[in-house]
Amino acid sequence: MKNSSQHINYDEALEFAKLLALDARKITMKYYRTNLQYITKNDTSPVTVADQQINQLAIDRVKERFPNHGILGEEQSWQPDREILWVCDPIDGTIAFSMGEPIFMFSIALVKNGIPIVAVAGDLASGGIFWATKGGGAYLNDSSIHVSSRSMNEAWLAFPANLRRLYGNQPMYQRIAKEAYQAHVVHGSVNKGVLLAQGLSDGTIWLGSCHPWDVAAVKLIVEEAGGKFTDLSGGEQRFDDELVDGAIMSNGIIHDDIVDIIKNKQ
Repeated sequence: MKNSSQHINYDEALEFAKLLALDARKITMKYYRTNLQYITKNDTSPVTVADQQINQLAIDRVKERFPNHGILGEEQSWQPDREILWVCDPIDGTIAFSMGEPIFMFSIALVKNGIPIVAVAGDLASGGIFWATKGGGAYLNDSSIHVSSRSMNEAWLAFPANLRRLYGNQPMYQRIAKEAYQAHVVHGSVNKGVLLAQGLSDGTIWLGSCHPWDVAAVKLIVEEAGGKFTDLSGGEQRFDDELVDGAIMSNGIIHDDIVDIIKNKQ
């Protein structure tokens, strides 16, 4: 891991990210529940003009305000090999957005040497802003949030809404679900993270790789809310590249239970 001599002002970075979330909402509201056109990417997922405009806005703002940083975006990146990166998902939940479902979010994390240190997740439908700074706690707007204290047999789990991922790993998801109280399909990686951080759900598992922009912000928000986020073996990850070893986020109490199920029965 490289050492950076660049000083980061957390308050300045947080203000920057919050304002970007507010402007991202203005863009999405122009297109929400309209006859929205989209194109299909190589991974078969859709991308809309709103995704592209927000991603470009993030790049333009970073270039202007933090020219020594880079940006790793879902649709487009700029200087993504820098040690200080803004990792951004312009719209997490593009399918729900395109269908007119109010479950889509903007997320951005300031990542230094692979570690998220400032995070913002904006609920683009309701306008709520979730945020965290490393060591500073997690919040929804001005109110602090915290994960639940439920154990595995009481747990509400949020499973991926991507049916290819869910069905491709069906036996393992079934084993995990049997140990919990409830397991439901929930749209959006960022949405899953903020539900967990508020104590409304208790765990999420991604079997297989996942993209850094899907989870960099919620990694910090969940952990600052008292939860835990690791790879499938319980190890730490970098959030400036693909997470090839999957991911688990939880309230912390059920984390080892999930790791044990995966290790012993995969």
